[in-house]
Amino acid sequence: MAQALFRKLKDKFAPALNYQADSAGIRAIEGFPPTEETIICMNKQGLDISAHKAKIVDNKMIKKSSLILTMTQQQQIFLKKQFPLSMNKTFLFRPYCLKNKGIENQDIEDPYGRSMFFYENICRQLEDDLNKLINRLREE
Repeated sequence: MAQALFRKLKDKFAPALNYQADSAGIRAIEGFPPTEETIICMNKQGLDISAHKAKIVDNKMIKKSSLILTMTQQQQIFLKKQFPLSMNKTFLFRPYCLKNKGIENQDIEDPYGRSMFFYENICRQLEDDLNKLINRLREE
């Protein structure tokens, strides 16, 4: 969801911004399609992600990335441990987007297996945070 939303918001508000979004998991099932709930949430945003396929993060992806944002602290710790090249460019998504201001819950919970209501809440949270991220990246 974050990848698709970032691309949409970047194209709308900051098309000249020199950042591209990609998505990979540390426990994803390679080639797995998005959940029905994810597809529905993104359709409500005017986005069709039905062709998206999950992939596992690898060294090639780490090397080509200038900024890596993880949804949870556990993911951040894992990446830094497994991929030393990620050490200085891997950050937790919410604190990075919000510049560490007023954050109670720093992790973005994985909605997999949860209710449609939960997916929609995560989608709204991602959209809000991504707007802040785009503003931050434009300022840098």
